[in-house]
Amino acid sequence: MPRNRLYLIVALVVLVGLGAWWFLHSKRENVSVDLVQQFAGAKQQPGPESFSVTDVKINDDTKRSIAVQNVAGTRITWRVTIPDNGWLKTSLGIRENGWTVTGDGVEFAIGISDGKNYDELLRLTDNPFANTGDRRWNDLSLDLSPYAGETVDVIFNTRAGPKDDRNGDFAVWGEPRIVVQ
Repeated sequence: MPRNRLYLIVALVVLVGLGAWWFLHSKRENVSVDLVQQFAGAKQQPGPESFSVTDVKINDDTKRSIAVQNVAGTRITWRVTIPDNGWLKTSLGIRENGWTVTGDGVEFAIGISDGKNYDELLRLTDNPFANTGDRRWNDLSLDLSPYAGETVDVIFNTRAGPKDDRNGDFAVWGEPRIVVQ
């Protein structure tokens, strides 16, 4: 085989290999902090009996989740150091068995605290009984880059909806994690 052809074949193999590596690497998330894995070390209010870690299926999409047992007012707090280019990713929703139960939904809130100040990043009411568009996972990506390098509290709150009707309030936080982008 002539030397030029050999070089061409080697170059093509290297290019295909690099292309495959880039394609596969670009599809994976760079998870810095898996909040489900660190759930046992999180502060849980009112107490651990209010939460469970389980797989939750919504519309044929199963996620490792933190299920809330009592949304009268719950809070989960993780103490974490935020990486450079950090993003908080999670999905929230109401388990399917709550979709047809009369109620006013669940209020989800996410915030960051440095011990002195609390910055609310998200407040959202999910009500699949009244709004069929809420019958899904609501995927969220929140930019944490303003907190890069800081050790802060990442806080997830759930509360009953605006009328404090707790019927069907089967709230879940799906796959909460901090990723580097």
